[in-house]
Amino acid sequence: MYFKRLSIIPDLTPRQLYHQLYKKISRHPSLIQFNDQHPCVFVLSTGRVGSETLATLYKLANNVLSYHEPVPKLYALSKLSYRYHSDSLGQTILQEALSTTRKELFNYSLSCRKGYIETSPQATFLAPIILQVVPNVRFIHLVRDPHDVVRSGMRRGWYNGNNMADKTRITPNSESEHYESWDNYTMFQKNVWLWSETNNWIINFLSTIPAEQRLTITSENMFNAHQKTLENLFSFINSSLPSKKKIETILRKRLNAQRVGNFPEFSDWTGEMNEQLHGIASKTIKILDYNI
Repeated sequence: MYFKRLSIIPDLTPRQLYHQLYKKISRHPSLIQFNDQHPCVFVLSTGRVGSETLATLYKLANNVLSYHEPVPKLYALSKLSYRYHSDSLGQTILQEALSTTRKELFNYSLSCRKGYIETSPQATFLAPIILQVVPNVRFIHLVRDPHDVVRSGMRRGWYNGNNMADKTRITPNSESEHYESWDNYTMFQKNVWLWSETNNWIINFLSTIPAEQRLTITSENMFNAHQKTLENLFSFINSSLPSKKKIETILRKRLNAQRVGNFPEFSDWTGEMNEQLHGIASKTIKILDYNI
């Protein structure tokens, strides 16, 4: 009898169970869709730019639920989107996959009458797919100096051939000018290419959507609590700016800062390394207005 009673308990995750119970007992119906006061926002970046810090800052807002790396993770889907961007069937499949992997989180946010924010770089190359699934979605391009991103990638072993995460990291498509040379590139050159290609891709994508759906900020300004940058971040999600004390408490923590791995500070980079940086990334560096 005991086991028979257990069998009638619905097979739901805690979040799904909350969603079902909320609908039954709440006097306030769920939001039908994301809107200006409860926006859906995805952050696009290379990674190693402070995306966890941004997610934590956004947790201070009352009108959104903010996540850094929610599961299921999207890295593999993002790489497929980059690889098969011109394949209409592939894009249709990716739309269904994205809808499936984020349906529970979206529904939970709407049930809570909140917007949804995801800051991890894992969704970056899925941006066109996200736009199809959530047409009024907003995007933040979070940019960091290439010296810092490349150094962090080198310390983490990106493209070293032994990093398990490399299987979901992008490589040049056949139409790229870097395709033929890729196998001969050093690990350093590959990390420089990743910074340049990812930021270029984001810039080109954002140029296709209305200005009110996009925002570009630098990690440097965010980390330094630049007033205008903070105001832009919170006005972008239609939230008031939290107190200076709360913001500074988060920024002091240096969340997910790189603490292991050895690679020289960029002041100690060789002339050859600097030549490779500019040879691969000079156009992107100029577009993003880094004085390097």
